[in-house]
Order: sequence, then structure tokens, then C-alpha cells
Amino acid sequence: MSSMSEKPVIVTRDGTYHLYKYKNENDLERMVVEHSCEIFGKDTVYFDLKRKISSKAGRGTIPDGYVIDLKKNKLYLIEVELISHSLMGHIQPQIAKFIMALDNEKTTSKLVDEFYNELPESIKIDKKRLNSIVKNWGIIIVIDEVGDPMKEINPLLEIVNFLSKHGEVKAIPFQTYCRHGELTDDHVHSFKSFTKEELEQEAKKWTFKWETVSVEKHLEKTTDDLRNVFLKLGEKICCIAPEVKEVHRKKWTTYQLSALKNFCTVKVLDDSLEINLKMDETIYSDKKGIAKSIKRTPAWTFDKVLNIGSEKEIDYAVTLVEQAYKTILMGKQPKKTSNK
Repeated sequence: MSSMSEKPVIVTRDGTYHLYKYKNENDLERMVVEHSCEIFGKDTVYFDLKRKISSKAGRGTIPDGYVIDLKKNKLYLIEVELISHSLMGHIQPQIAKFIMALDNEKTTSKLVDEFYNELPESIKIDKKRLNSIVKNWGIIIVIDEVGDPMKEINPLLEIVNFLSKHGEVKAIPFQTYCRHGELTDDHVHSFKSFTKEELEQEAKKWTFKWETVSVEKHLEKTTDDLRNVFLKLGEKICCIAPEVKEVHRKKWTTYQLSALKNFCTVKVLDDSLEINLKMDETIYSDKKGIAKSIKRTPAWTFDKVLNIGSEKEIDYAVTLVEQAYKTILMGKQPKKTSNK
């Protein structure tokens, strides 16, 4: 891999292969069908069936494909996605419909008939075994990449964690590399199957890839007054506890107990410092009412924001930062906060 390139490349004796960008989901799905045996295993059967399945209430959906694992006696519904799409807005409702449909006896009976008719002649499975396989289901999400390592919260991991409450879920990032920007016969593929636990471990590795910069990068265009406010604020935050670490990211400075436990960020704006806090309602107190509630997103997991622009505002701001520190220290799950 080239460490100087923004996008991964593969270098071989025959040339340099660059990451291919799939035109759409159908482009990726075609690769999945072509290499189903390599992706899912030799003891599997892939069914490229575009059949609508419905819940008892008639809610219908069409999976991108099905895989029967003969070793596990298990059915996997296949969802092919691009990371650029809204995973929460697309995958979650889609798979919710899968789950409801598989709770419908008419649907499972229909699938058993479909699979029985489509099985290769070399594979002998009776309908009784197929019926037990269909009822032992899981989900596989095939996607073009795992996500942006610069983001603290990964949408794919969030989806997998949620869906794992209902059954087995796997994520398979599948990537294609080619030499001239277009697919030719000498293209290559790279993929790995992640369970929920493996995806969580991978996410922990990404945290160490977040780009760091020098503190001067944040302060190079600011005024002397705001520079002093930033430095004194940071010094006081670091004095909250010995384990507090100050890390300067590309667009903000984060204060954390560990790579996955940050409680405060500070952004240097033109005329003030923007302070974002993770906050639990049960310990939150802002007598001056200077902080505003903000809504969490997959990419920005903070609950409160405030701005300060002078040294006289630092001490009070630090009292709010201390509450954010306590929220993370106690391992509390931040709740929705209200303006006070």
C-alpha cells in the first residue's frame, strides 16, 4: 500500500492498481454475484433471486440476494450498499422489513419452494431441511468500504450493532482495483468478512489513524487575545485530572481519557472558541445558561455547545467541561439534555 496516497493502491510487478469507484450498487452487486463462492465460501449456494417477500401485514421488500451456508445450515439475506448512501435511512428500514417478512409462514414457505427449484442438481437437499435453514437466518451487508476513519462514530458499525440485537450480522467490505481507471480483465479484488466483534476491534484501530496536527495549526490565523484564551482554557481542562489528554486534530482539539472516550472538543473560530461537550442531564447544571443543546449525529456525538471569547469566561466554561468529564468517567450513557 502507498502511504503517500489519499486513496489505497496496490503495487505489483505488472503495474499500479488504483481503487475503483463503483458507479452504483448494481455495479458492486455484479461483482458479488460473479465471486459469490470466494466471498461466502465453497460450501455455500448463492441465489440471485429478485423476489419480493412480505410480512404478515403485506409490507414487501426485495433482498439483493440470498446465500445458503450448507455447513451452518443457515440462510443469509444479502444487502449490497455503498457507504456514500444513508445507511441508517436505507439499510435499517430495509432489513427491518426482511425480519418481519421472515416471521411470515407464507413467505418462508414460498422461499423454500424457490430455493428447492433453483438448487444445482449436484446438491441434494429436501424441503424439510430447507425449511429449517430458512428459519435459521442472518444478515450479510456487502459494502464498498467500512467508512471514514476520521469520524469518531462509524455508521456501518452503528448499524451492525443495532441489527445484531435481532440475529447474526456480518459486514463485508468489498473493493476492486484496476490499472487504468476502467475495469479490464486484469482487475483485482480485496475483501474481508467482519463479525460485529471484529468490526468493533477494527474501529478501535481506526482511532489511531486520525490525523493530528500541531497546536500552531489551529492558532496561525487567530488574534493574540484569542490565542491566550485557547492556551489557558486547554491548560485548565488538562488540570481536571491526570489522565486527561489534549489531542490536536485537523479541525479541532479534543480532550479525552482514551482514544474512544473524548468528552470535549474546542474549535478556534474567527472571533471565539466553540466548545462541544458530552453531557448527561442528571448531572448537568448551567446557571448562566450559556450552553445550547445540540442534536447528535453519527459523525458528531456531542450534546452541548457554547462559545467563549475572553479570559474572564474561562473559569465558568471549565465548570461545564468538568461535568462532561464526569459523564464519561462514570461511563454514563448521555441522555437527551434540555436548555437550562
